[in-house]
Amino acid sequence: MAKLIQVNENMEVKKADVIVRARYKLNPLSLKFITTLIAGLKRGDNINEVYQFRVKDFKELSGLKRKDLYWAVKEALKELLEKPIHIPKGKTPDDNSFLMFNWVASAEYKEGEGIVEFEISNKLRPYLLEAQKKFLKYRLENILSLRSSYSIRMYELLKDWFEMYNRYGKKAEVPPQSLNEFRQMLEIPQSYRFNDIKRFILEKAKSELAEHTDILFDYEEIKTGRRVTHLKFIIRLNPAKLQTDNGVQDNYFKSRKTFVALLRNNYNGNGKFFAWKTIVGKNYWLGLDRNGLVYATNGKDIKDFNAIESAELYDLWLKIAQNSYIYRQLIEQGVSLKEIAEKNKELWLELKEDIIRLKEEGII
Repeated sequence: MAKLIQVNENMEVKKADVIVRARYKLNPLSLKFITTLIAGLKRGDNINEVYQFRVKDFKELSGLKRKDLYWAVKEALKELLEKPIHIPKGKTPDDNSFLMFNWVASAEYKEGEGIVEFEISNKLRPYLLEAQKKFLKYRLENILSLRSSYSIRMYELLKDWFEMYNRYGKKAEVPPQSLNEFRQMLEIPQSYRFNDIKRFILEKAKSELAEHTDILFDYEEIKTGRRVTHLKFIIRLNPAKLQTDNGVQDNYFKSRKTFVALLRNNYNGNGKFFAWKTIVGKNYWLGLDRNGLVYATNGKDIKDFNAIESAELYDLWLKIAQNSYIYRQLIEQGVSLKEIAEKNKELWLELKEDIIRLKEEGII
């Protein structure tokens, strides 16, 4: 029996880095279909699992209004079967080894039921499960409203680079990328001059990502002689998107219960501090003892908190986590804030600026 995927915008997409950087070109609807399917995969699924989702659900989420939707579905399924993905496998620059396979083994549209049904290619499956070491993760909603297939591909590449080159801040500067390799990954026609790439791909993606996704980007053209040979991307979080979503992009930050569970997992009895508090004019660091209870210390004095006081502290710092990307990243990684204050002044100032902003906006 086929597994019905319940399509929703909060679904998490996971793709191995090698898939993100592979060479392929699909139309926007095909890309959204396969990405939705990928979001519905589970590690424990049967190797011969058949997947399906309702076109109606997909249409509502992606905002499609085409009268010829069902013709477009047919063309999208045909493309997934006919246009392969190309993964370079060479271990040296002179090694031209590669792997090619189709996205799906079969695709069926059931008109009376309004259902699309897929079988995943066995060659593709390993790249979509968590057995791979390096994965890109993002929420499905980020690509559903993008109209250009190049914009979807660029979102995934830029998101992957952001996670790679950003540590705790809101900005990532990517080392210069070869324009030729960029062309190959996105399968940009050789007939496109750089001005065409700039106008129809880079600028369009820049506009679409700013409107619909959780990241923004700028780019610099790097020339060798007179020709543009490399691109340098500067990627930032999209403040408008984070504000709309209230910054909540992980289940840890949806309730006090899940937030406390994260803190206890990362800070219980290890001497690390997840927050700070001013008590009678003195600054104290907040940690958790071996029993998972909150305590405060300034290096000399130690203060314990009762259940009510602890709950108030948890609620305060949960709000901060929901609205500060920097703080959220630090505690997800179990970093001690005292260490940041002592060893990374720039990041510490950014975090404090976030706190000031939240106070000014009346959030805390």
